[in-house]
Amino acid sequence: METPVSGWDANVSPPKPSAHHDFRPDINGLRALAVLSVLAFHADLPAPGGFAGVDIFFVISGFLISRIIVSEREANDFSLLDFYGKRVKRILPALLLTLTASWIAGWILLNPMEYRRLGGHIEASSYFSLNLWLYRQSGAAAAYFDWTSRLLPLLHLWSLSIEEQFYLFWPALLLVLFKVQRLLAPAIALVFLASLVFCIVMTDVNSAAAFYFLSTRAWELALGALLALREVFSKPAPPSPRMANLRAGLGIFLMLLSIFWLLSESSPWPGYRALAPTLGCALVISAPGARIGHILLGNRVAQFFGAISYPLYLWHWPLLSFARIRFGQQLPVALTAALFGCAILLAYLTWRFAERPTAEAYRGKPLAVAAALLAGMAVAGVAGMVTRQADGFPQRYPMAVRDVFGFYVRDMARMSSDMECVDTDIHRRDSLENARARARSFFAERNCAKPGQMEKPTIFVIGDSHAMHLIPGLKEVYRDRANILLFSAISCRPLMARVERSQSGSGSTRCQAFNEEVARNIVALQPAAIVVGGYFDQWYDDDHTFTNFLQDFDANMAALRAAGVRSPILIMGQVSTWSPPVMDLVNAELLAGRRPSEFSRDSLQGASLATDQILAAHAWGENVRYISQIGKLCGEQGCRRFVGPQVPDDMIALDYGHYTAAGSLFAAKNILAPILDPIIDGADPRKPN
Repeated sequence: METPVSGWDANVSPPKPSAHHDFRPDINGLRALAVLSVLAFHADLPAPGGFAGVDIFFVISGFLISRIIVSEREANDFSLLDFYGKRVKRILPALLLTLTASWIAGWILLNPMEYRRLGGHIEASSYFSLNLWLYRQSGAAAAYFDWTSRLLPLLHLWSLSIEEQFYLFWPALLLVLFKVQRLLAPAIALVFLASLVFCIVMTDVNSAAAFYFLSTRAWELALGALLALREVFSKPAPPSPRMANLRAGLGIFLMLLSIFWLLSESSPWPGYRALAPTLGCALVISAPGARIGHILLGNRVAQFFGAISYPLYLWHWPLLSFARIRFGQQLPVALTAALFGCAILLAYLTWRFAERPTAEAYRGKPLAVAAALLAGMAVAGVAGMVTRQADGFPQRYPMAVRDVFGFYVRDMARMSSDMECVDTDIHRRDSLENARARARSFFAERNCAKPGQMEKPTIFVIGDSHAMHLIPGLKEVYRDRANILLFSAISCRPLMARVERSQSGSGSTRCQAFNEEVARNIVALQPAAIVVGGYFDQWYDDDHTFTNFLQDFDANMAALRAAGVRSPILIMGQVSTWSPPVMDLVNAELLAGRRPSEFSRDSLQGASLATDQILAAHAWGENVRYISQIGKLCGEQGCRRFVGPQVPDDMIALDYGHYTAAGSLFAAKNILAPILDPIIDGADPRKPN
């Protein structure tokens, strides 16, 4: 996405007379459309498919880069060294500024764990492998469409890594194929088709791999390359004004349709759906001189944003991400607007005072400038590596704050011991038949449904990570009185049988198979009690109600009753949630020299309170009881952040709302046990569970 449109600005070296480097304002306008759609999506503006702007960038880059290589090679004027030198000159000045500013901002704003992660991302970005780094972390905090990804200031550089990986092998491939020109177009067409098929398949099998791998994105770059071959070798006559307007108009319509209506973050992506915006971009590129393209994409506003699109893309996301880390997930409209203005200003200043002077210096001393920039990237990589290996420099903080970070590590290690029966593979996409087989084998191999002592009653705990966080407390309270069995799948709605195949996350075959396996084991075990835990707040629909969720939930419980299950079902309600996380709020008070308050309203998320009210007002079915956790955690002073006097050991949560071990014990004793105790005490010990 950093590839310049030749001839627009001083960054671009003067084209050789024999090469096809003609400047096209409509392509520059495409870059503006792409970057502004991405910005709108990242800022939660009404552009639900704005992330497709990156795919538009890929087509543009494939076209421009391939046109440079093929046209210069045809004129016997191509130099591989000069090609890479120009890429270095163009890419690195703005990137180095972004990495440096992010490292400095991280030192000031990020806690050691966040700063350690940022260091790793700087390190990976320095050798353009961040997409692979993020893929390895995509089950945790790096899934692109997960809300936690908003707290990764360099997340957006995954696309830059894909482009640079493309630049590594693409020139060599084209130069080899150029020796037999008749194979050039068929070979690129084969790359296009193979990558497209692989992308479609992988989107269903492993959505994270489909999103982050070059092999699943290469078809978009190859699509642009095919357009370049057509222009260089076929030298087609300009289309008639009518045909040019038809192509460009249809192309712009497809892109806008994708950005504003056709796509959303719940769409499995990229897959076949990416054909709409990419083919739209290709249609515009194939229609030079279209009047509609000149009006919509060639105007002064579009040309300005097209010229600064690369630094604007680099700057906007760190600004938004650091702001969300500091102020919480939901940024005020005024702050978002100010950040946009700041991003535009920084992009212009970067273009004017970094990119253009570097381009001018490169013309005079190309090797010296390229070497200096590469040395700068090496230094950035070392700085990132040191930051990662130094665990984010916890020495920046006083001992009281460092104790909180140390407690986080200890508590996470303690909680991880209860994850054996937790399915965390949120990106897996199988056929329903394969998902069912995998769910059964996953839980069977771990003996998840096997009570330890048959003479004791069994408590069956099901749900997502908010079911899992109940386990330490339940084990502590009921270790001598009951078996505790956990069936948990991250990001799956509990007890949901009806699933739309087109949905992602909780609407996947993985989740449907998981819930079928849960129901099968409930019927087989007939537990003394069923405890349901979930992050209900995330399942608002557009009207901020749970209508569909509750209907499906009720239908499933009715199905269990029809299958002969008489176990009481206890629904542990929505927990109070915080943004920024509880740990950061507590640390802010410690840094201010205050003792952290037991209760607080500061940064409490009102949506979690509203969710609890909706669930509490619902008419639950036979032998089903909703337990309001917020009713026990919150009062006039706000909601509970500590369950005892010890800081940090008695913190109720560390992140937005998952219980610590101490929080889990508090919830088990004070919220769940008063209702669960009579059930367990009255269970027939002779009845098999």
